[in-house]
Amino acid sequence: MKKSVKIIIGVIALVAILAIIAVAVIFSTKDSSKKTSLPEINSAEDLSALIEKVYEQVEEEKPMLGTIEVDLSDTTSVKSFTGLEDGNNFEFLSVSEPMINAIPYSLVIGKVKEGINANELAKEMSESIDQRKWICVTANDLYATSSGNCVFLVMGGKDSSKLASSAYESFKNIAQTVGKEYTKNLSDEELPPDTEDTGILQVPSSEQ
Repeated sequence: MKKSVKIIIGVIALVAILAIIAVAVIFSTKDSSKKTSLPEINSAEDLSALIEKVYEQVEEEKPMLGTIEVDLSDTTSVKSFTGLEDGNNFEFLSVSEPMINAIPYSLVIGKVKEGINANELAKEMSESIDQRKWICVTANDLYATSSGNCVFLVMGGKDSSKLASSAYESFKNIAQTVGKEYTKNLSDEELPPDTEDTGILQVPSSEQ
């Protein structure tokens, strides 16, 4: 066999091997994004149960919390809890927030519909959610990610930031495998003036 022919065959074999490796990496990446140890979610009630499971591993003191299963047709509620314009990408959505709205804390878990990229949706939520939605208080710290077909977002203010970070770590511990993680922190310089976590809006006194 001529040397040139051997070289051509070698090049073809090398290209074939590289192609096989590339395909294997692609499928491995896709598979890893779907791997999760989260329980199977078949209803909004399952999401609420998952929220309770998340809290079981949280040692920080918690305020009086209420968990609600969000009506996805209520675009106002969906936007308030997720920052998204509607709930069209979700199958189910559950939220845990304090019974007293002066405490800036919110935990959101949603199951996305088939064909929706959960991690991209988590990123969109992290970028769109209003961390000042309580008006007189602000959630300084935000954490978001995804696992399997579930998105997770939690945010908390100065007095609830440890609760938020602990809940986030608890979710990751339960899921075992998560997608890309998104975090945001609003520094004191970015907060509106005269805003505190006490829930009291400070109004400047008028000049006499």
